[in-house]
Amino acid sequence: MVILFSLSACSIWEKNERQVHSPPSTVSDIEKLPIKIDQNIIERINWEVSPVFQSGNCLMRGVPNKVGFIDAPFTANQGNKYMWHFWGDSIPEGKLTIVAVKKGSNDVAPALTVDGKSVWTTSVPGSPNNGADAHIPSNMKLRESGTWALLIYLGNTYWDYVVIDVH
Repeated sequence: MVILFSLSACSIWEKNERQVHSPPSTVSDIEKLPIKIDQNIIERINWEVSPVFQSGNCLMRGVPNKVGFIDAPFTANQGNKYMWHFWGDSIPEGKLTIVAVKKGSNDVAPALTVDGKSVWTTSVPGSPNNGADAHIPSNMKLRESGTWALLIYLGNTYWDYVVIDVH
């Protein structure tokens, strides 16, 4: 009995590790996840939708004085444009990677799209804009409605997360 329980627990742990460190099999034709996600980041997500705040003439959703995008609604399986903004003296260099995690699941999915295809990574943030120290335009789409956390990486550095509701 003890051996069967141990084997079962190991199998469940390995399955969860694969889900956190690799893209879901339901998303086809996407590149491998370019960064390693620390399971502790997912476990510490506060699933309350991130606040809206003013920067320049824009309303942003995110973490004030750190990261946000011009607030626009998310509708399941419909792409839209979102302008990311970053604040700080030491913003990490590198391409923007967004990893989406759905509340109640360890599955990860790409949130960014390029030419209609789901991708993990896009370009490098550029010049200041709307009161932020750097910005980058993007397109995003999430496959299902619900509450999602968008884990934000610049290069290989985890920056923060933004929680959104997808209708």
